[in-house]
Amino acid sequence: MTINDAKQRIDELRQAIWRHNRLYYVEARPEISDRDYDRLMEELQELERNFPALITADSPTQRVGGEPLAGFVTRRHGIPMLSLDNTYNQGEIQRFHDYVKRGLRNETPTYTIEPKVDGVSIAVRYVNGIFDLALTRGNGLEGDDVSANLKTIPSLPLRLSSATPPALFEARGEVFMSREGFQRLNERRIAAGEEPFANARNATAGTLKQLDSRIVAQRPLDIVFYAQGEIAGISIGSQQELLKAFNDFGLKTQQWLRIAHDFAGIIAAIDELQSSRDTLPYDIDGAVIKVDSFSQRETLGMTAKAPSWARAYKYAAEQRETLLRDITIQVGRTGVLTPVAELEPVALAGSTISRATLHNEDEIARKDIRIGDTVVIEKAGEVIPAVVSVVLAKRPGNATSFNFVDHIQGRCPSCGEEISRDPQFAAWRCTNLQCPAQSVRRVEYFAARNAMDIESLGGVVAEALVARGLVKEPLDIFELKEEDLATLNLGTDDAPRTFGAKNAAKLLAAVERARELPLENWLQAIGIPEVGKATAFHIARTHRDIFEVANSATLRALLDIMGGQSSPVPATTPQDSALGELFAFAEQRRTQPEPSRAEWLERLQALGLLKPGSNSSNGYVTTVIGPKTAQAVLDFFQSAAGKNILSRLKALGITPSSPDSAKGDPGDVGSATAAGVTPLSGKTFVLTGTLSSMDRDEASAKIRAAGGTVSSAVSRNTSYLVAGANVGAKKTEKAAQLGVKVISEEELLAMLAGNTGQ
Repeated sequence: MTINDAKQRIDELRQAIWRHNRLYYVEARPEISDRDYDRLMEELQELERNFPALITADSPTQRVGGEPLAGFVTRRHGIPMLSLDNTYNQGEIQRFHDYVKRGLRNETPTYTIEPKVDGVSIAVRYVNGIFDLALTRGNGLEGDDVSANLKTIPSLPLRLSSATPPALFEARGEVFMSREGFQRLNERRIAAGEEPFANARNATAGTLKQLDSRIVAQRPLDIVFYAQGEIAGISIGSQQELLKAFNDFGLKTQQWLRIAHDFAGIIAAIDELQSSRDTLPYDIDGAVIKVDSFSQRETLGMTAKAPSWARAYKYAAEQRETLLRDITIQVGRTGVLTPVAELEPVALAGSTISRATLHNEDEIARKDIRIGDTVVIEKAGEVIPAVVSVVLAKRPGNATSFNFVDHIQGRCPSCGEEISRDPQFAAWRCTNLQCPAQSVRRVEYFAARNAMDIESLGGVVAEALVARGLVKEPLDIFELKEEDLATLNLGTDDAPRTFGAKNAAKLLAAVERARELPLENWLQAIGIPEVGKATAFHIARTHRDIFEVANSATLRALLDIMGGQSSPVPATTPQDSALGELFAFAEQRRTQPEPSRAEWLERLQALGLLKPGSNSSNGYVTTVIGPKTAQAVLDFFQSAAGKNILSRLKALGITPSSPDSAKGDPGDVGSATAAGVTPLSGKTFVLTGTLSSMDRDEASAKIRAAGGTVSSAVSRNTSYLVAGANVGAKKTEKAAQLGVKVISEEELLAMLAGNTGQ
């Protein structure tokens, strides 16, 4: 075959494959079997292998992921990619409609109403009809170039279906996972011993952040389009014309669309969509109302944050009634016993729910929840199923009141040891530190993404490792052998399911990477009381390594100044010689005399650990690490469990360190002062809604790195409430009541960059 013959056949094959891709993925009316489609693709691949000079970027063969990227490149949007203002009730929709009528004066508006897909916003650019670039929303002005990942989505054409495509066409839409695809993905993860994703949106966002597009190609991503960015060479005058252009070009749109001309029509459409949302193949969290005419949109204009001609109407959290069959008890990593509702399975918010949290014994009593009741459940934050209330009108005569202790005969359901009521919290605990259930939860917690990030070590694998006696404590993970993991049975003796060599190698590679993770991750992962992600960050930035934390002069000085009772430095003893060597090692690094109280005050203020305050007898208050936390950290490392961790780390050759710390050496007061100058020092932030350029964990980490603190609830101590998209009403209402300033994601990014003129 000559190169000209090959080119002609390649063009024919590509045209056929493009056409069948559109019929299958966009129009849902395939004309050929999967095997016939595979034959076309195999022939094209063979020709391109023989004639590599004929391979083009838009060829159907180029969807398969390539080599991993070192990192994403950030690029600027040609037109800012803004989010929409949210509304939550009909009164706000009425005010929006009234605003539109006033703005248009004598013109009558037409509205389009579309489902609000619960996915990740994306902008896809085509140049002369050929796929060129795909950017995330980012901060609205700039986004990450995820072109390699988007090219793996089967429903996204790499060439527009047009003989005369526009010179430039940027389509904006939403990447998502269908409910069916998400379920298949989780089934595969569970079978591989990995933790299932919590929901489809998180899975989608995490997938788009993958640097290895080969992994992305294995995930069931899909995409729909609903807006335009930069365009040239084509004239479009309305939303309805835009949706038609998308369809003509082979770009997938949503099938559900309604038109309205007044307030009553808008309400009828969003009510209809809400009643039929479960019939859609993907999750939605509301309706999007837009003025149809582009010229009318120009008249109405936009604010710095959002267009004035559109609103997103957010539906209330979906609820369902179902039967509470039983109450079981789950054992947590710290021994806390949590009651769980075992439910008659019911469809809720895109998934089938058969279990829901009941929180604790007191909550069950307050809501008078009984076994046999019909209960109302919802997904808290669209993620965690919870029992909201009891339908008393449907309570049967044989509904059984719940007594926590009697239900489990006063013993832990995992190990059979006695339980005790925590005097401080509404919780019962198993006090047996060797309880298998606690071991499993500690291993899961240790391996979690925001701790040691050992992805392959989910609940199923953790349970099997503990049950087979291979792991009792998290640090046992670092002594696992590949042959033990490969033959690990994740099933039962009657129905075995082997972990396998491939998964074993993947897990051990993740374990090896965990050795080098920074001190911040380790402090959170090992489960120190009172230490969460934020506290772990601030302890890590003020200490060199974990051994310095264990014998922290900084924490002891903090306690001394605040009138706390710090534990004495543990002495080296014959029974504890190895640990004594560690503390001696830490002491040897001190080249300066112990600072005076005045020097410690200066140092702790520079580090952002203290600030002047009138509500304290000594004129100072703690900021990010309180006396209770400081004492808990010191006590932990003097406990048997803490000493064991330090000794094990030394034996394993692991020294969790903080490369960017402000140097915890007490003699280094001057450098600490310089290190303490950060743009957000003394500021407390609360995050709400969905951020477009990063997730909340990333945002929290950036705030803390800039010297600020992050809280989960709005209070009088809150400096700013950062509101992303899809915000809830509770936090914004609380901020308004307390006079807390609400800022956008863009304003937060500006503050992080050093522009603190808020």
